[in-house]
Amino acid sequence: MHNLKSRHLAALALVGWYLMMPPDSAKVPHDVDTGVPLAHWIVVTTYDTEENCEGALTGIQNSQTDPITLDKTGKLKRLDRHDDALGKARALNAACVESDDIRLKGSSKKSE
Repeated sequence: MHNLKSRHLAALALVGWYLMMPPDSAKVPHDVDTGVPLAHWIVVTTYDTEENCEGALTGIQNSQTDPITLDKTGKLKRLDRHDDALGKARALNAACVESDDIRLKGSSKKSE
């Protein structure tokens, strides 16, 4: 029984939070495509708690700042379009998603 509890606690410790944004729309300029499955959204950055993720999300949404500014890896630099309207759309449609969310199944869970 103790071993089972330990494994359960270890699994819980691996859960984190992704701040994600939908991909840019291929059809509508300066907008994002919120209709694509979550597995195709872009992981901007990760957080250890929902509270930390939601705090960052609130910050970018209140300031309408492009979420890619939170990327510390540089992997999303290629997505920087210097487009204020697109950055605002990304911010307003970004979301915090638990790393083990079933909707991410089939995704590599890496930044695109």
